[in-house]
Amino acid sequence: MADKKQQLIKIGLLGLGTVGGGVYKTILNNFDVIRTRTGCEVTVSRVLVRDLEKERQLDVDGSLLTLEPEDLIGDASIDIFIEVMGGIEPAKTIILDVLRSGRHVITANKELLAKHGAELLEVAEENGVHLLFEASVAGGIPIIRLLQGYLTANRVDGISGILNGTCNYILTKMAKTGRDYSEILEEAKLLGYAEADPTSDVEGYDAAYKLAILANLAYDVQVETANIERQGISQLSSADVKAAKRLGYTIKLVGAAAKEQEGVRLSVRPRLLPDDHPLARVDDVFNAVTVQADVVGDLTFIGRGAGELPTASAVVEDLTALLTGGDAIRRPSWHRRLEESASGAEGGEPGGLYLSAAFDERECTERAERLEAALFTQGGFVAKSERLPLGDGKILQSWLLGGVSETQVRQEWQKQVQNAPQAPTLLFLPVEGPLEPGVEWIATTGSSYHERNWTLDSQVL
Repeated sequence: MADKKQQLIKIGLLGLGTVGGGVYKTILNNFDVIRTRTGCEVTVSRVLVRDLEKERQLDVDGSLLTLEPEDLIGDASIDIFIEVMGGIEPAKTIILDVLRSGRHVITANKELLAKHGAELLEVAEENGVHLLFEASVAGGIPIIRLLQGYLTANRVDGISGILNGTCNYILTKMAKTGRDYSEILEEAKLLGYAEADPTSDVEGYDAAYKLAILANLAYDVQVETANIERQGISQLSSADVKAAKRLGYTIKLVGAAAKEQEGVRLSVRPRLLPDDHPLARVDDVFNAVTVQADVVGDLTFIGRGAGELPTASAVVEDLTALLTGGDAIRRPSWHRRLEESASGAEGGEPGGLYLSAAFDERECTERAERLEAALFTQGGFVAKSERLPLGDGKILQSWLLGGVSETQVRQEWQKQVQNAPQAPTLLFLPVEGPLEPGVEWIATTGSSYHERNWTLDSQVL
C-alpha cells in the first residue's frame, strides 16, 4: 500500500447506496479538513456498484463506476478499501481477497462481522493489515473505538444499549400516541426508518449482530449469534406499552451483555426500564450504549445510530485512524469461542418480570388470582398490577412479578390451561431494577391467595 508520506491515498469504494453515498460526499466535501489533520490527500478512485444505470442523488463521475470487483482488487494503486455493500456475499469474498493482497479494509457490515468477523480478523493479521469496523455498531457513536482502544486497562462488567433505531422509533411513537405497532411500522417505512422487509430490525436480528460485535470486543471471545437470546417487538401491543407506563416503566428493545462467573449472558429483548433510567429517555431513531467497567464506572453514549451521514462519519473516522496511526491500532482477538452454555437465556433465573395476557372479562379475576396464588407458593410476589379494557369483552391483565423465573411462570401457566380450548397467550418481558412486594397475601386452608379491590381503567383501548 502507498505510504501516507506520499500524500495521495486512493480509496476503492465497495457500494454506493445510502451509506456509500455518504462516504463519497464526506471524503469530497471534507477533503481539506482530512488533508490538514492527516497530511494525506484522499480521493475515491473506483466504485463498485450493482447497477450502472441507476438514478443517484449524487454527482459522481460515471467513469469511476464498475460492476466488476476485479477492477478494484486488481488495481494496485488503490491503497484502502471501504466496504458498504452489506450482506454476506459477495462482500466476504471481496474483503478476503483485498486483505490477502496486503491492503486495509474498512467495513460497516454488521452481519458479516457478527458471523465471520473472527475469520476476517485472522486473515487481516496474517497479512499485516487492519480490518476496521466502527460503523458496524450504532452509527456515529464511537463505541467500537472505546472498547478497542480506550478501555484496555478496564474489565468490562456489562454492556447494555438501544441498538436499533427502527425499533426505538416504533416504541417511542407507540408510547407517545397510543397507536398500534402495525400502523407505526408502516409510517416508519414511509419515512425511510424501516426496510420494506423489516424482519431483521423488528425481530431483533440486527441488534443481535451488533451485540455480538460488542461482546466479542469487550470479552475477547467469538460469539455465535444463534446463541443470543432474542425477542423482537412485533408481539407488543399498545395496551402493553400503556400498562408499562402506568406501572412507572418504559419499554425499550435492549441488547445486553453481562459478565458472569460461568461466562457471558447475552440477550436482545424488549425490557421494562424505570422511567428515570438513562436509556428510557432515548427516543425516536437515536441509539445509546452504556458500558459498565470496573475502573472508570458507567459510560453512556447517545447519538444517531443509522443514516447516511452518521454512519459515513464512523467510516471516515476509521480511515483517518489508519492514516494517522495504523500501527498503534489494537488488534481484536476473537479466537476463544463462547460456548452456548455461557451465553444462555436469562429465563431460568428468578428476577423481575412483566407478565400480561388478554382475558375474557368474565374469567379475568379467577384466572389472575389462581396464577398469583400458585406463584406465591413458589416464592413469587406481585409488586404491582394493572387492568386495561380492550373492548369486545376482553381485559389486558398485567403484573410486575418478582421472586420467580420466567421458566417457573411458563410451567405453571401450562398446568393451568392444559385443558383449555383457547388459552390466552402470555407476554413475558424482563424488568430492569429491583422489585418489592406490593400485595398482602393471606393464607387459607389448602391454598394461598390475596385480597384485592380490582379497578379498571375506564378508557377502552
